[in-house]
Amino acid sequence: MKKQSIILICVILLILTLSIGYAIFRTSTTIVGKSAIVKDLNVIFYEIGDITQQGSKNANAVIMNDKKRIIISVPELSYKGAYAIIPITIKNNGNIPARLESIYEYGTSNQNEIVVSYDGIGVTNEVLNPNDSVTFNVKVAWENDATTDFKNIEFIIKFNFVQA
Repeated sequence: MKKQSIILICVILLILTLSIGYAIFRTSTTIVGKSAIVKDLNVIFYEIGDITQQGSKNANAVIMNDKKRIIISVPELSYKGAYAIIPITIKNNGNIPARLESIYEYGTSNQNEIVVSYDGIGVTNEVLNPNDSVTFNVKVAWENDATTDFKNIEFIIKFNFVQA
């Protein structure tokens, strides 16, 4: 009877040890797999086209060195209705399809007079496959009544892409 109890305890400990080892191995595999996917997601700002301006002077856009952010500068909007349209091309240099989840703007003010809008890019539904590119427009416009002149409007945009 004593021998059977020792064998039963050893079998239970063996099964318990194998179960814990499997659970740890399974969790580690899942984490490594997810980090490999994040490395393969690489959507960059690729090119800036010819800027169209109406009532604006010297508007420009510069892709930053990391190719993940763009500085947009509209030095002067002269009157209500003035605008600058900046065509921007993005490219998926990664190995997996990507989808635009959100757009971050840094440095835009809370003024309701200046409107920044995006045309030609889907925020939640368009998929950008590997090596594909898409061009969209960023429009900076003086659309509402304002009490001040707008000099040197400058802000940074960054896109947040997720796996499609």
